[in-house]
Amino acid sequence: MHELFDRNIRNSLLVTGGEFETALADIIDQLEHPPIIDGRHLAAWEIARMIAEAMGEGFAGLPPNGFDFACWLWETAPLHVVRIPHANSIGTAHGFRYGVAHLRKISAMLAGSYLQQQPQKAPQIIELIDMSLDWVDARNLILYALLEHYDLYFQQDYPILEELAISPKPWRRLITPGVAARIIGTRPADSASAFMLLRRSAEHVDDPHVYHALQYVLRIAGMYGSRSDLLDFLSSLRESTEPQLHELICDFLRNPRLQWDLDARRQVIDILHIWNTNAVQDARIPCLAQTLQKLQAESASV
Repeated sequence: MHELFDRNIRNSLLVTGGEFETALADIIDQLEHPPIIDGRHLAAWEIARMIAEAMGEGFAGLPPNGFDFACWLWETAPLHVVRIPHANSIGTAHGFRYGVAHLRKISAMLAGSYLQQQPQKAPQIIELIDMSLDWVDARNLILYALLEHYDLYFQQDYPILEELAISPKPWRRLITPGVAARIIGTRPADSASAFMLLRRSAEHVDDPHVYHALQYVLRIAGMYGSRSDLLDFLSSLRESTEPQLHELICDFLRNPRLQWDLDARRQVIDILHIWNTNAVQDARIPCLAQTLQKLQAESASV
């Protein structure tokens, strides 16, 4: 472990000296030849985390080249083939992307360490998300680089999160629900504001990635969030005629772990009644009537 740490301190020094390609070649070599610890090869995600942590330590004082390297690595990662053991054996395409994902994890973690001390770099990191290969890429950048920042500056950067929610650039739209999930699950005082952001995100519910992001946020809200704020959010959607939004909420309400009291269940039933009545017949989704029937039956049995 000490050897791996020292090796990546050296890589951080190479980066500070502008030798980006040399440092990257060594990072790829580490991913392709994982060390054996306690009789097993370290997993790629473990090595990626250790590399990023060690290089972050080496960037003490935040030399500009460290952040430049993080951005450069994100941009160039898809140009490099990384033959991680066992990854490429299950398919060339998957193996290729598996390697890219870990290089980009390192990039995101390094960028995030800079952002913690230099919040003005947030716009540069947001630009990186536009180059995401898939939702895994986008999620990693949000998780490792942006989430802590927007958690800390939630109120201050609220207008930015509103803009991101309806951005014409699709990967940027995932930032807002990611932040909202963190706030709703951990900060009840800001929960209502986070749900208001979800109203903006819901404008792009036809984007499948946004749909699944909203699914995740609602799951967090149902398990850990404020029940009154959640009900206020659902009530704010009562005039919606968007079938995909109705499907999203029905999917959420089918979660067997949700525990509604009688008053909450009645509020939800009222919303579903309005949707069922107002929906255009051709646009009405089957699960709407099914969910309504289920909640009514549960209310009658109380």
